[in-house]
Amino acid sequence: MLSKERSIRIMELLHQQSSVTIKDLMQMLQTSRSSVMRDLDELEKQGLIIRERGGASLKDLGKTLTSYHEIATVDKEFIHADEKRCICQKAAQSIQDGDCIYIDSGTTAAFLLEFIQNKQVTIVTPNTYFVQKLPNDFTGDIFLLGGQFKKAYDTSFGPLTMEMIARFHFDKAFLTANGLNAKNGEVYVFDISIGAMKKAVMERCSDCSLLMDASKFNQHALCCWAHADDFVHVYIDQWTLSTDLPDNFTVCQ
Repeated sequence: MLSKERSIRIMELLHQQSSVTIKDLMQMLQTSRSSVMRDLDELEKQGLIIRERGGASLKDLGKTLTSYHEIATVDKEFIHADEKRCICQKAAQSIQDGDCIYIDSGTTAAFLLEFIQNKQVTIVTPNTYFVQKLPNDFTGDIFLLGGQFKKAYDTSFGPLTMEMIARFHFDKAFLTANGLNAKNGEVYVFDISIGAMKKAVMERCSDCSLLMDASKFNQHALCCWAHADDFVHVYIDQWTLSTDLPDNFTVCQ
């Protein structure tokens, strides 16, 4: 197992249980103590964990998630992968042949590809991670948005991207987020420019869906760009809160 894959597995485990021991990691990853120690050292340097005697815990990023804390897109591919796939399988049922759809940045929306690759659709996206996943025999049309690019995000953004978005009308848009405040319904993203792009997409589409696994509940980030009520559908993998499930939320199982 490569170091990058081990790091992803460690972060996934920490998101589930907040802390972990070196012994548990050695057993789970089937690797040596020295390899685990190197992985934890690297994650600590990235500001993602706190090293503790005999193990590590997840660093509290609850104040504000910014680009400083954001994990590179490619490193999130296997985090909550089953949940993301389940969400996208349900969301894809609304897509019809002939639709023009917007697919947002990040790894979650990229799981839609598995369920739409045989449909005759027009896809508009800034998501280069998604485009790299396209099979050679994909028969739909693709418009890849240009603009400012940052490899860690695997997406275009900025004024030029906004200009291109304004040229389209979308039948459906599938958007993602870094967090949602369960009390007031605010939807967050770590970068203001990317938040502005998402908001611009919503202005060009009357049927917008939010794709978000339950780990994002009550996570806060720099930019509030929407409200949960703004979406026709909010697709989630589970509802873990004590309040009633809102009418526009769909639990995907």
